Amino acid sequence: MVDDRQLRRAWFRGYRQGDVELVVARATLAHEQLQHELSATTARANAMQTEIYELHRRVDAFRQREQELTRALDDLRDRRDQMEREASNHAQQIVSDAEQRSASLRTEGLRQVGELQQQVEQLLGLRAGLSAALKRVTQDIADSLDRLAAAPARAVEQIPPPGDVPAAEIDPRFARWSPADGET
Repeated sequence: MVDDRQLRRAWFRGYRQGDVELVVARATLAHEQLQHELSATTARANAMQTEIYELHRRVDAFRQREQELTRALDDLRDRRDQMEREASNHAQQIVSDAEQRSASLRTEGLRQVGELQQQVEQLLGLRAGLSAALKRVTQDIADSLDRLAAAPARAVEQIPPPGDVPAAEIDPRFARWSPADGET
């Protein structure tokens, strides 16, 4: 570090004292300057180390938060899948129940239609029978009116009481409306 050219030789003792002091002062100054730079560099290194430690801590916190969020997201996905499965099963159950209900209502409706059809057929039969009976009654009344019109007119006093009419003279079609023997 010390250059021999900077130091001049003294006559008896080696080097000149002023040169040596100057070199020592320069060396001390260089040493202090290096010490100061070393302190500054050490402080910067410590600050950087602290910053690196803080960054590592933050990265670890972010990784931990990421893992928590990933777990939470996975839990939510699992819950969503479970809810979708439950909703699908519930929907299938509703559709199945609706189909069964529809089939039973259809069967019941067809049964009721069959019963109504039978009742309509019975009513049509009754109507035909009633129409035939009304035609017979109408014909009987018409025949009776024709006989009355063709019979000679007699006074009301001349008509014998109903009990006096012999049963042979009563028209058999009206026999059911005439009083039986012994009824008055």
